[in-house]
Amino acid sequence: MKKFIMENRPYLLDIPGHFSESGNLNFWDNADLFPSGIQRCFWISKVKKGETRGNHAHLDESQVIVSIAGVLQVKVTTLEGEFLLFTLDSSSKGLFIPPLNWISISFSEDSILLGLCNRAFSEEDYIRDKKEFDNYQKRNK
Repeated sequence: MKKFIMENRPYLLDIPGHFSESGNLNFWDNADLFPSGIQRCFWISKVKKGETRGNHAHLDESQVIVSIAGVLQVKVTTLEGEFLLFTLDSSSKGLFIPPLNWISISFSEDSILLGLCNRAFSEEDYIRDKKEFDNYQKRNK
């Protein structure tokens, strides 16, 4: 059976921008992180209190998650079984999430999540069953 190795861990990154009294402008031009550019972007809003989004992992896709408004609490379970918690409360910070990390995201009222991805959507890339992800963890040990 194939042994999965994590070369990258989730980490916070600064998103460049120009900040002035007339407003803030953030932009993405990180060709090192996504050499082929952004292949998909999505946003999530109006999540009801107490509900979470994400609740999945990807086999091959990497993402950068940004809070455009409000506060996001991102719980990550790595392939090695480590639990990480990240707070996103600024549009100038992003969370890089490499493949094979299970995520669960809580939203504050009026939060808006922006997701930037290095791959086009593919349902086959998703691990939506936590037990299936747990099996990937067991195979990695």
